[in-house]
Amino acid sequence: MIKLLRMAVFLLVLSAEVYLVVVLGDRFRLANHLGYFTVLSNIFAACVALLGVFRPVSAQIRGAAVLYMTTTGIVYAILLRGVDVQTPAYANWVLHVIVPILVVVEWLLAPQRTTRAWLWLSFPAVYLACTLLRGPIVDWYPYPFLDPRPHGYADVALTCVSVAVILGALAFFVSWTGTKLAQRNSPVLSHD
Repeated sequence: MIKLLRMAVFLLVLSAEVYLVVVLGDRFRLANHLGYFTVLSNIFAACVALLGVFRPVSAQIRGAAVLYMTTTGIVYAILLRGVDVQTPAYANWVLHVIVPILVVVEWLLAPQRTTRAWLWLSFPAVYLACTLLRGPIVDWYPYPFLDPRPHGYADVALTCVSVAVILGALAFFVSWTGTKLAQRNSPVLSHD
């Protein structure tokens, strides 16, 4: 069951990515495409899922994938639903809704104990820095809430701090949930 779920995650992300390339055609720009946190987190989660079909994957790596996909789903629901980010409907639905849900379900069905969840926050921090440095150079931002041109950097900073607080809480929650569920699922050893 878990291996089928992992394969489904991989195949869904692969299908959404291929769909994007085909539908966007000449409008597809790889550098900008890889500028979306959604795309990077989905590709990471797909790779982790595929690897998990064939061999055990570190709890730290799986936990990071869960955090990034949960973040993708929540940010989409709160900040991006109804915003045109140039993503065709099928890919939008798969990458923002279906895969985040499946990755969380997979974590809940096969939980693992994790430590140092704060390390998971390094990728979003690097992503944010790269996005804000690249944006003015190429005159493009992947998300409206990261674009300082309409309302300035104060609005961007406020949004980023809010998302950072949510990310920190989510990292703790993913780690705590995985650890608690893994402890509950492990056999109790008797000391006869």
